[in-house]
Amino acid sequence: MNKFKVFLLSLLAALFVATPGMAAMQNFWAAVYRDTGKMSMDGKPELERITSGVTYRVLAKDANTMETLYDSKTGAAKSVTAAAVTTTTFAVDDAVDFRCDPTDSADAGVDLIVVDTAGGFTKVVKNFTQYDHSIIINERPGVQHTGIIWFDHDNADTDTSHDTGIDFKLNTLITDVRVQVVTVDATETIDIGTADTATGFRNTLSVADAGIVQDTAVITGGTTIDYVPASNYGALLATAITGSDAVATVGGISYKPHLVLTAGTDDDLYYDFSAGTDTAHGYIYFDFVLQR
Repeated sequence: MNKFKVFLLSLLAALFVATPGMAAMQNFWAAVYRDTGKMSMDGKPELERITSGVTYRVLAKDANTMETLYDSKTGAAKSVTAAAVTTTTFAVDDAVDFRCDPTDSADAGVDLIVVDTAGGFTKVVKNFTQYDHSIIINERPGVQHTGIIWFDHDNADTDTSHDTGIDFKLNTLITDVRVQVVTVDATETIDIGTADTATGFRNTLSVADAGIVQDTAVITGGTTIDYVPASNYGALLATAITGSDAVATVGGISYKPHLVLTAGTDDDLYYDFSAGTDTAHGYIYFDFVLQR
């Protein structure tokens, strides 16, 4: 009888000890809300649950490495495009919902980039764990926002314009657009614009070097302040300056913000690689204010 008890206890203990692979897997789930600044009569913030129009990417903690995602219910590979969960999948889940084996040493946390494509509002969640169940995106008008969306060779074939899915709201003032290159491609350049103006924000940016791509325009000193004319800013964010008698051959640009005034006209965000087979990957950052 004692031997049987020992055997039974050993068997039960074995059942409760997960294998290394199983122990690392975690289920993650969180509802997503937008904060537009609304307040209840008693002064409490009123949040709105978002169940559609959200896309998100899951990264290893403090890194640019994409985590491999699985369906939290079935265990099958999670449906993603360009290593991101699409708005279509999010609408089915009604939430951020996935399973993965976190890369960090504690097998506990990941980083999230969560984007509400209705406006481009973005929330970066650092060290998101299985115990976090709400994500609040700041969508208040009258304050500066920085949106983030990714570009990826998985979603960039030869010389084709790609819709990021972001549609800016009316009265959005876009003040700057920047590109961060994570995976380089020395043979390509990238344009950032809209469906109406393909190079409206940035044009022919090199993706040959990792990091934030710098504008080619510089200021030079002389008897007057001269602007070297070459620039990678597009017509929606800059206006060309013609030369003067003092600097006849030197033009330049005058920076300006882009204001979305008409629905369906220059109110979205597209990117396009120059040509060829693209291997570049990175992020587009855009600064904006929803004026009202």
